[in-house]
Amino acid sequence: MKRIFSLLFATAVLTSSLYGQDAAAEKTSLFRTPVFLQIPSETSIGAVWGVHGPAAGFVEYSAKEDLSDAKRVYACVPPLRSIQDKVLSVRIRGLKPNTKYYYRAATMPVDYPNAYSVKVGEPEFSAVHSFTTMGAGARSSFAVINDTHSELDALQAVDKKLKELQPAVVVWNGDTVHQLRSEDEAIDNLLFPDGCAMAENYAFLFVPGNHDFRGSWVRNLDTVLLTRDSEEKDSKYWALGRNFALRQGDFALIGMDTGEDKPDAHPAFKGLAEFEPYRELQTQWLKETLERPEIKTAPFIVVFCHIPLFNKNPNASRGDSITAAAAWHKPCSDMWSPLFNQYGVQTVITAHNHNFRYDPPTEDRPWAHFVGGGRTLNPKHDTATVINGTVEDGKMVLRVYKMHDGKLFQEFKFEPRKNF
Repeated sequence: MKRIFSLLFATAVLTSSLYGQDAAAEKTSLFRTPVFLQIPSETSIGAVWGVHGPAAGFVEYSAKEDLSDAKRVYACVPPLRSIQDKVLSVRIRGLKPNTKYYYRAATMPVDYPNAYSVKVGEPEFSAVHSFTTMGAGARSSFAVINDTHSELDALQAVDKKLKELQPAVVVWNGDTVHQLRSEDEAIDNLLFPDGCAMAENYAFLFVPGNHDFRGSWVRNLDTVLLTRDSEEKDSKYWALGRNFALRQGDFALIGMDTGEDKPDAHPAFKGLAEFEPYRELQTQWLKETLERPEIKTAPFIVVFCHIPLFNKNPNASRGDSITAAAAWHKPCSDMWSPLFNQYGVQTVITAHNHNFRYDPPTEDRPWAHFVGGGRTLNPKHDTATVINGTVEDGKMVLRVYKMHDGKLFQEFKFEPRKNF
């Protein structure tokens, strides 16, 4: 009898392991996380979700709420449809600008003992959600979060505020985590942090911070946080998968990557960093991007990067010292600021220092410089913020909310760009 019981127990464990679950939870969902919408554009969007795998999956989408004429896009690495045991991702292309779409994701368990014995289970569907594509005719709206560092209380407060504000798109402006050592850590901290379904109905744009380049697993980050399609960029810029330049109504939103907070020669990198040529390539991309008609004609240009590009303290570490981490990044500022000045960029929103700061425009630096607060809910220190951008009565309005109480902290207004 003991032998029979042992065999039955072993069979139950083997069966449950197919879905990454305990035997007592065999009937739980195949979805490990909700869908996380990301890297939107006028004509495409990405969808990523965690699974209890091995699994295959797809997304059905339609402009009709009942999905009666839905198209289906499979998670795929051509020429094969994907089978993954932790994360599935789909890129939906061929969409119309400024158009609302409804969608649902599906996950199917897969048993693949060998090439001639493949079993695919029935799909389990998510609830139906919606998203709206970007474009010059879309709603002029965005929100910025930053320096969440896997701090779950701050993430919960940020998620609550975002659901209240309902921005058209969210920019996660770096330092999402301290470091990443595994795919499980990435899923739990990025796709579904502490049970927050952050991105089912509006998409996220991701700007890396210095901590987002740290950890043994971080070189695989694009399986969880997607990069832009290579066909969206000239081949000489394929290395710039995290940069973006997109219209959202009257806003032109531009994402730059300051990279790590130390020079490449710093001993911490052990010779494995090449941020300096990466930043130089971005400078050339930025120069061409600011000439693009949809960017050049935008009434408001907002640039996002993680490490600040200005600091009034003459003793603040500038990012070019082998002995100190950057409080601000002079090398990036030297390369990018002349282009900001030339093309009338009005606002640069940064992060990294954790405490909110506003540096008004000056004659030498005609663009406003913001530093978002981050990490904790302590009202006296390191207070996380959400910055919400809208256009009201023809002006750009930036409202800063502190997350220790969720209330409005400060409001700023800017006139449209002139002579562009």
